[in-house]
Amino acid sequence: MPPIPLPQALGPDLHLLRLPTEPSPDDDGLVLPADALVWRDGEPLLVDTGGARSAASFWAQLEAVLDPVDLRWVFLSHDDADHTGNLATLLERCPAATVVTTQLLGRRLRASLELPLERCRWLNDGERADLGGRTVVALQPPAYDGPATRGLFDEATGTYWAADCFGVALPHPVADASQLDLDVWEHGTLAYHRLLAPWVLDVDRRRWHRAVDRLRSLAPRLILGAHGAPIRRPDVARALDLLDELPDQRAEPAPDQAVLERLLAEVHGLPAAG
Repeated sequence: MPPIPLPQALGPDLHLLRLPTEPSPDDDGLVLPADALVWRDGEPLLVDTGGARSAASFWAQLEAVLDPVDLRWVFLSHDDADHTGNLATLLERCPAATVVTTQLLGRRLRASLELPLERCRWLNDGERADLGGRTVVALQPPAYDGPATRGLFDEATGTYWAADCFGVALPHPVADASQLDLDVWEHGTLAYHRLLAPWVLDVDRRRWHRAVDRLRSLAPRLILGAHGAPIRRPDVARALDLLDELPDQRAEPAPDQAVLERLLAEVHGLPAAG
């Protein structure tokens, strides 16, 4: 088993839990991060819980940042399994934690776990809330793959958690996007979003640009998400511009049966068919 990485400190009380990565869908030697986020100050806040397969890493890194019994808030961006995989255990181990969700998200989660209403705080897109002295705004990211998706903006630090948005497959671990070659970051960001939200190619461009401008108007100083590299202030403008370009991209075919057969051949040491 590979060693469990340490959480990445992004500030005195802000920590990114670097959970085990998954191969890129294109099988190109790149990997997709699958991270979570912790604010430790005040009433500690966790954003997303990683996937069930990353449980050992998730709990080791969370415990390196704080005692789980001190956790007070858990914001769920959406109900994908790689964001909610450790929620059931967390409800047991963090008895004081309130889950920040929505009616829709809670209903979707109830298909796989018990989420008591008395442990929920509903926070819809566009709403502001005080979570233990931290003022946050729920804001749907421009690109997403599930109807219940919301991002989270912390007004004090200018930090925005973008759920699946702003993802990019990485050729190697990086501290932030500035450590990637520019062409790798730009090409990878566009390619990732064509898979995440293929519907973007069919939307009205004016409405799409308004969605990007909605986030731009917050002037985020740090953009984070589960599946990419941290984007710090010098790169935020370019990251938003890349999203603006998405409706002008061409659709790419998804990996097909030939790709699957090649992968199976590589796994089992067999020659590829054909």
